[in-house]
Amino acid sequence: MISLSRNFRARLRRFFSLRDAAFLTLTLSLACTGDGPTLVRPPDSAPAALLIENAAVLDVATGELVPARDVLLRGDRIDAVGPARTLSVPAEAGRIDARGATLLPGLVDMHGHVFADPAPPWQLNIPNPEAVLRSYLYSGVTTVLDPADASGDAFTRRDRIRGGDLLGPRVYATGPPLTAPGGHPVALVKIAAPAWISWYLASQAGFQIDSPEAGRAAVDTLASEGANFIKVIVDRVPSDVPRLGPTEVRAIVETARARGLRVVAHIGSSEDALLSGRAGVAAWVHGVYTERIPERDIAELASFGIPMVATLEVFDSYARMPSGLRAPTRLERESAPAEVLSAFEEIPEDSTLLDNFGEWLAMVERNREHARENLRRLRAAGVTILAGSDTQSGVFPGPGLHRELALLEEVGMSPAEVIRAATLDSARFLSDSEEPDFGRVVPGARADLLLVSGDPRQDLAALSRIREVIVGGVRLHREPLQAPGGDRE
Repeated sequence: MISLSRNFRARLRRFFSLRDAAFLTLTLSLACTGDGPTLVRPPDSAPAALLIENAAVLDVATGELVPARDVLLRGDRIDAVGPARTLSVPAEAGRIDARGATLLPGLVDMHGHVFADPAPPWQLNIPNPEAVLRSYLYSGVTTVLDPADASGDAFTRRDRIRGGDLLGPRVYATGPPLTAPGGHPVALVKIAAPAWISWYLASQAGFQIDSPEAGRAAVDTLASEGANFIKVIVDRVPSDVPRLGPTEVRAIVETARARGLRVVAHIGSSEDALLSGRAGVAAWVHGVYTERIPERDIAELASFGIPMVATLEVFDSYARMPSGLRAPTRLERESAPAEVLSAFEEIPEDSTLLDNFGEWLAMVERNREHARENLRRLRAAGVTILAGSDTQSGVFPGPGLHRELALLEEVGMSPAEVIRAATLDSARFLSDSEEPDFGRVVPGARADLLLVSGDPRQDLAALSRIREVIVGGVRLHREPLQAPGGDRE
C-alpha cells in the first residue's frame, strides 16, 4: 500500500478542496496512518511474572466480588489466584498494589471498527488504525470484534497484533461486509464521496452480492484470507436502497458453516431480524432501531437462540449530532484531542449532512425509545444482549463502549449483567465455547485485565476510573491527553 507523507497530504488539501483531498488521499492509501496520540505504551522491559496484590476480584459469571485476593501472572496467562499473601511468588516478579480497587477481565467491544475515524463526518479525516487501537486499550477494551473492515489490511493488522508487532486489543475480523448491489454501505459512499471518485470507493466498500453463487464465492474468498466471521448487511441505509434477500443470506450462511465460520448480521427492522434469523445467522450486530417490534415477532426472534449486540450508542450519537449537545465523558477528554471533541458543537454551514441524511437522522430520533423498548422486550423473552459500540464518527474507540454500557444499564440491566455482557458473555460467543480462555479472572485464562477504582457492581461508572490496563500479561503505561475533569464519567 502507498503511504502518504504528512507534507504531501497538506499539499493535496491546498490544491483540491478539503473534501476532494481527503477522498483522493483515501483512494491512494487505504491504510494511511499518522502519528496520533500515544495514550498507551508497553514498558521498556516487562518482568516474566507480575503480582496484583490485595485486589477485590470480580467473578463476572456470578457477580460476586471476592475481596483480598492476589493474582499472579506469568507470561500472557493468569497463573494463580488466591487469598492475599498465600501465593508462591518469584522474587523478580513485578508488583501492583490493588488495595481499594476491583480487578475484572478486560472489556470486549462486540462492534468495534479499527479502520474508522471518530471525528465529525464533515471533517472527512483519514482513519488512523494504530491510534484507534491505542484508544481502545486506554479505555480498558482488550478484545474487539470488527464486523466490516474494507481497508485491505484487516487480517494483516489482526495478525500483527497477535504476533506482538503491533500494540492493540485482540481483534476478530470479518473483512469487507457482504451487501446487496447498491446497498449499505455502498449507498452511503456514493452520497458522501465526490462524484469523480465515488465509483471507485463504492466498489471497495464491500462485496455486492447479486446471487447465491456470488455469496458463496465471497465467503470462499474471505475464508481463504483468514476471516474470523462473515458479516452480512440486512438493512436499508438510506431507507430506499436494496438489501440482501433470504436466498442470498441462506447461501452465505451455509457456505460459511461449511468453511467453519459463523455469520453476523447488520439489521435495522423487525423484518431484517426475522429474515437473517431464519437464514441461520449467529448474531445480530445491531438492534431493531427503525420501529417498534410487533408483539407477534418477539417470540420467534427469541426462538432463534442467538444474541443481539444492541449498539444503542451509535444511534443516540447520530440523533444528537444536529443539535451539537454532546458533553464529553471523562474517557473522551482523556483520549481524544480537544479540537475533535469541540468540532461536534456546530455543523458547518457548508456541510451537506442534513441535506443528505436529514430524513434518516430524523427517523433515528423518532425511534430512540422504540429501540430501547425493543431491547427490554427481547431481553425479557430470553435474548442474550452483548455489548458493542459501533465505533465511527461520534463514537470514540473505547469511550464509546463505556457510553454503551451506561445505556444498557438505563434499559434495565443490572451493573453485574452489563459487565458480563462486555466480558464473559461476549468471550463465549467469540470463542464459541462455554469455557473461553479469556473474559474471566481464573487460572489459565489470558491475562487481559482491568483494574478500576471502586465497585462497578454498585456504580457502573467505576469502569471508567481505570487504574491499570494489562494486555497479555503486560502492564501498560497510560498517558491521558487531558487531565480528568468535570462530573460526567
